[in-house]
Amino acid sequence: MPEVLELKPLKNKTLKLILIESEFPIDWWFDVPKNFKESLFWNLLLISKEYLQLIDSLIEKYKPDIALEERPNFKEEGNNLNDPLKKLFQMRKVPFKFADISLNAELYLSSALEEHRTMIINLEKKINEIVNKKGIIPLNDDIFQRIVLWKEYLQQDYDAQEDEIRYKVREAWMMMKILKFAKKVEGNKVKAIFICDVRHFNGFEKLSEELGIELERVKVKRTIKTEEVQEVFEKGLEVNF
Repeated sequence: MPEVLELKPLKNKTLKLILIESEFPIDWWFDVPKNFKESLFWNLLLISKEYLQLIDSLIEKYKPDIALEERPNFKEEGNNLNDPLKKLFQMRKVPFKFADISLNAELYLSSALEEHRTMIINLEKKINEIVNKKGIIPLNDDIFQRIVLWKEYLQQDYDAQEDEIRYKVREAWMMMKILKFAKKVEGNKVKAIFICDVRHFNGFEKLSEELGIELERVKVKRTIKTEEVQEVFEKGLEVNF
């Protein structure tokens, strides 16, 4: 049976939610852009040892009962055996899960935008056909201008609807996953760590107020020592196999 979005306060339990900013932005789309699919960084699941040390120190500080991470497009629930964060929580004996919108809901919402996607693609093809045929961009052609404007209007509308799902809808689904996970914890006081993109912090603050959840934020300060970067280039970078 498909999972249904339902947000209700926990019964006979209190939840303290510690939001931790992810080391890098966690992006999400219905259709992952080609440049991200081909990105080496995207596919290697890179996490710095400093960030892992930070999470380890926060586990020690808060002693969470459960931990969750916002799932980017490229991560699958059952295909993350080498995930450094998952390994860390396992070592610390903290139950860990990914949180995101359900696949059925994602497919349903995506299908509602399919007409937009198809029209945008067709208009892009038409624009390219006209440019290739004329050999220039015909800025003074009324029909060409209309086609370009139609494509831009549709793209803006599509982006706005995708943004609504990317944030407001997904935040509600992720909060539901956190609450469901918290229900399984014994005792009436639960502490949960949730690692997510910082752009979700405001949305989760509003949801927490509505659901009677105590919320704490942890933002990551990023620094890079330029002298270390310079040293790598001066000495030469060697990769051992």
